[in-house]
Amino acid sequence: MASHSSLEVAIEGLKKFLSDKDDVAAAQIEKLIVGLQETDVNESGPVQRIKEGFHYFKTHKFDKHPELYNKLKEGQWPKFLVFACSDSRVCPSHILNFQPGEAFMVRNIANMVPQFDQ
Repeated sequence: MASHSSLEVAIEGLKKFLSDKDDVAAAQIEKLIVGLQETDVNESGPVQRIKEGFHYFKTHKFDKHPELYNKLKEGQWPKFLVFACSDSRVCPSHILNFQPGEAFMVRNIANMVPQFDQ
């Protein structure tokens, strides 16, 4: 976790760097500055982030859709099998708008599908 003063130094350095750049580069750097400022305010450590994520799921999804989760506890009958890269920036469920239980995901490096010999 960056200290508050080192974060301020980084932001000031980026702002100074901004004055010498074209509009596209300046917009990218401005976006980075905003991200750094949000990180400083919201950063509370990885364990806390996981706890907050679970709490959000529990209150905004699980508690609001008990019929779905009661059905899912009985078993799974996915209609789709999706091979996807394990890249953390890409979530097949979000991209394809799958709901829990709708697809079985196989995630690995480079979307590799093992060879099958008959």
